[in-house]
Amino acid sequence: MTKDELKSFITAINSAKNSNILSAYFVKKPSSVKMQSFQPQISVQVQSDILSMIIPNILRQLDNAALVEYNPIGVADGEIEYLNKNSIEQIDTFLDSISDEKIYKEMKALEIPKISFYCFKIQYNEKIIYCFRQFAKMKKLRSGYIAQFFNDELKAMDGNFLGIDETVDMIYADDVAYIFNHISLERIFNYRDQYLQKTNEAMGELLRQNAIANMEQFSEDCCRDVRIMKRFTNMMTQGRLPLFFDNYEKVPEIVEELGLDIDFDDEGRIDYKEKSQLYHIVNLMSDSYFESLLAKRRGIVKTEEALS
Repeated sequence: MTKDELKSFITAINSAKNSNILSAYFVKKPSSVKMQSFQPQISVQVQSDILSMIIPNILRQLDNAALVEYNPIGVADGEIEYLNKNSIEQIDTFLDSISDEKIYKEMKALEIPKISFYCFKIQYNEKIIYCFRQFAKMKKLRSGYIAQFFNDELKAMDGNFLGIDETVDMIYADDVAYIFNHISLERIFNYRDQYLQKTNEAMGELLRQNAIANMEQFSEDCCRDVRIMKRFTNMMTQGRLPLFFDNYEKVPEIVEELGLDIDFDDEGRIDYKEKSQLYHIVNLMSDSYFESLLAKRRGIVKTEEALS
């Protein structure tokens, strides 16, 4: 489903929002690899209210934002990222958790503070989209209580509330995730595990090429810094690491010209000593340094510099 097709589908839902087309799931994660989904009953009126709340916000973002491929490092304002399902392992975990065999429908078993995210499944004209939102428990009042009128009587309401707003962090449709909120991929689908996996792949390549001295410490420090892991994920996804190996003979010259705090051992390997060197080394590996044509000004590619 392209961006325009997604817009058309969302727009078409407006005409059917008084129908029974929406299901809600509240999901908790007992572990980083397991999900438990709870499906409450939901009236057509409440479905209509939810759709009336989220649809205008979705369409506004689709109208005003450019669609770009997911970049682990970050995203510019005014952009929506997309990522194919085969890059997000936990989408299948979620879909399995809402199957008839796995879904929980007894809501008393769900503790609101343990909800991780919620999802609205919208099914219309034989098409399905899933709208995800990170969950935040509403804070209790410091004093007093919340009340409502019921049959002409003022009644106190239970202190555990869940809030549903107009914001959608991510939409999944036709094997593609459309990411409106960059950090949501990491928080909803534990995408940090993917960062670690890609970083470990990069460490394997560096070890095979024997490019780093004190490789064990370098690997440990990289895997403890999520920003570095995002950089390696971006590098491995774009296939840029071989460029570093193919042009390694130029690295000492670049280090000297830029005055980087990097030394080389007797075998010509980068001599890793401390964490302060991480960003210099990763910038070299990702070919992030540049020299301007007119002023011969040296610098770091903007998206890389912003996270250094």
